[in-house]
Amino acid sequence: MREARTRDGDGSSTSVGLLVSILVRYPEICTVSYTPDSRVLGFSFMVARRVDADEFDAFRRLALASISVYLDLVKLEDAPVADISSSYLGSVTQVQLTRDVATLTGDEISLLIGLILDAFGDDLVTDRSEDLGEEELMVQEEFIANLLADLKETIQEKRLIGFREEGRVMVFNRPA
Repeated sequence: MREARTRDGDGSSTSVGLLVSILVRYPEICTVSYTPDSRVLGFSFMVARRVDADEFDAFRRLALASISVYLDLVKLEDAPVADISSSYLGSVTQVQLTRDVATLTGDEISLLIGLILDAFGDDLVTDRSEDLGEEELMVQEEFIANLLADLKETIQEKRLIGFREEGRVMVFNRPA
């Protein structure tokens, strides 16, 4: 099992638990952050090559359209906050996805992971140091869904970022 560390355990357990569960369940996600002011989750992915503008634009359009269709299917009336951007870090492309907590669901996270895997395949940097069994994957997905529902109902004050380091999941406060 992976180890999780937090700084300042001040009642932010819902958001900390959510970040840990997302990182444990989805090894494709490089970092995940929570910003309480805007109530958004940010997901970053690393692609082990420079993704050209046309390819990224096609992925971005497909992902945003998929979010829209998904929200229509689940009959969600609220307008979502959804943004997808990219930047280069040398020969690596960082893909950043931002979603509001109010309209985000665990199933949508799974959908987005599938889309990013389809788009970037083997070039997507993943942490497969510890593959989870089918039962543990389902437990993590249920935990994510429950924590997302809790986070929608509560106010968290800490800006958090979670990432992997040497096989461990770590969550820290982010300065404003």
